[in-house]
Amino acid sequence: MKRTGALVSLFSLVAILAIACGVGPRAVAPDAQATIDAAVAATSTAQARLQQTEGAAVVATHTAQATAQPTATATAQATPTPEPASTPPADYAEMSEQDIVVLADEAVSDATAATEACSAATAEAAADAAVTSEEVTELLALLNEAEEAIAYVDELLTAYEDLYGELATLSAAALQAMDEELMALAEEVIALAATLEEIDIALQQGLAVAEQTIQQLQAVAQAAATQAAGLQGKTQEWVQQLPAEWEGRAAAALAVQPDSVPADRRAAIRTALDYVDTARQALDDRRLSSAELSAIAQLGANASAGLQAHGGAQLQTLSAAINDITAMLARGQVPQALAGLSSLEAALPRP
Repeated sequence: MKRTGALVSLFSLVAILAIACGVGPRAVAPDAQATIDAAVAATSTAQARLQQTEGAAVVATHTAQATAQPTATATAQATPTPEPASTPPADYAEMSEQDIVVLADEAVSDATAATEACSAATAEAAADAAVTSEEVTELLALLNEAEEAIAYVDELLTAYEDLYGELATLSAAALQAMDEELMALAEEVIALAATLEEIDIALQQGLAVAEQTIQQLQAVAQAAATQAAGLQGKTQEWVQQLPAEWEGRAAAALAVQPDSVPADRRAAIRTALDYVDTARQALDDRRLSSAELSAIAQLGANASAGLQAHGGAQLQTLSAAINDITAMLARGQVPQALAGLSSLEAALPRP
């Protein structure tokens, strides 16, 4: 379900109607989204680099355990240097499921705060049963910040559903409820904008604003704040369900039993390389379906059993690395898993 286009179109429609009604340009509040994006850029890029290093360290650690080389292990586990803040923001496809969830949770808090700030300012402006042009300008600026924050939430949820929605079946109902709250909030914000534009047009024409319109403004502003609180509550329900779902998916993937154990060392290595290729092909689009995860888990179980049986002291430890990578994929830790696959491939001899 693509929500970003829908919300942006609704918010754009309000702006177009305002221009058509003759509402002149206003002082606009600083672009809150640009500030958010800049902060996310530095944080997300550093996190992505750290996660990739952790994925590679999984295989390096298991290999080092077999060869008993402490120096190699220490190198593999070294903490990476964070990227500078000027690094461009990472694409959502380069983020883990957990990273996007964290951003979405923070974005909902920002959207709630922006909406509540606009609602409080509206109540204060209308407390004397009159609203001035200056107050309308201030309220529309605050409303613009709320619209941007809501659109950012929508963008993150769309990215989440696109990349990880098929795996997140247990929390699907909670995510759907959150989506409904978000759309309802957008509708309240649009209604608030329409009422403010109506008041502004009346003021520009030198007309008195009807008491009924002032009351409507107060009611819509309060409804928006209430809806924002509802969105935050649904978001917390969704976020709280996810850790158990991640661990459940990992446990299910690792519980898969081998159905075709390789007969010798050469076949075990070949099966492990097939596991790497299959997982990479599944992640070419950075999306992992339930069917793809099941196939990877089965092949991983076979490869892991083969290395345990025929790998010898050096390759037996890579059996655990395969299990770790499978668990990463099940948890939506795609960047870490990709790094682990590269290290696993490098550690495997050619059959």
